[in-house]
Amino acid sequence: MDVIVSSAQALWQVVAVGLLLGAGLPALFAFGLRFWYRAGHSRGADGVITRPPGATAAAVVCFSVVALATLFGIVVIIFGNQLFG
Repeated sequence: MDVIVSSAQALWQVVAVGLLLGAGLPALFAFGLRFWYRAGHSRGADGVITRPPGATAAAVVCFSVVALATLFGIVVIIFGNQLFG
């Protein structure tokens, strides 16, 4: 019975990380794109496109989280043995 419980716990951890990284980061990137290209932008008299500052800030936060997670993954791949033994 212990083998089944430990296997189920390990499987749940793999599924959770897979959902977070495999679906969560692309979804966060998609939300960033949605904020960046928000339909409410307007073109000024000089032809410059202005976006709402809240949407721009949300997009930057989304892109920053995705970029940091990507860089962290690269660091773990390269230096994983030194970091985690």
